[in-house]
Amino acid sequence: MVIGITGGVGCGKSTVLNLLEEKYGAKIIEADALGHEALKPGTEPYQKICDTFGVDITGEDGQILRPLLADKIYQDDNGRERLNAIVHPFVKEQICKQLNEWKDEPVVCLETAILFETGCDTLCDIIWAVVTDKELRIQRLMESRGYSREKTESIMRVQLSDKEWEKRCDALLVNNGNLQKLQERIEELLVRKTNL
Repeated sequence: MVIGITGGVGCGKSTVLNLLEEKYGAKIIEADALGHEALKPGTEPYQKICDTFGVDITGEDGQILRPLLADKIYQDDNGRERLNAIVHPFVKEQICKQLNEWKDEPVVCLETAILFETGCDTLCDIIWAVVTDKELRIQRLMESRGYSREKTESIMRVQLSDKEWEKRCDALLVNNGNLQKLQERIEELLVRKTNL
């Protein structure tokens, strides 16, 4: 069974993944990590990114410097779309390879905040969204990533709302810091779908 795990920034998707991995032996695919792979020298996306945004986004060692790439993207109206058009197909291909390798595993979790936007929802048997109170999300991101309130709110504005997650997903996992409740909810959803 492939479970899509999605939700906005600061909702605690990692906490859910850790519980699924530790308690149920779930295999985990994190799309973000695969996105980082795409920026590494030697990959097909790396070359395309350098051709598209210029080699001045790389350091002396040839690595793409993410802050420089981010600057280029924000200066270009279509920058984000151009980058996504290079990175997303690579990430999806890697996800499909991993899913194929793990096809005999009882539970595989695919985690990405942009599950629907990338079409990865079609790779999942069920989809859960992790949701958290807005103020708690802001507080988490300010503490863990050093974001300002303004930056946090601007990121949250472009992501799906809780109502939208509810419409598009099979279940919501509320993660407001009570680990016991979160674990009980995961247990309830898994028992409903499997015999784990």
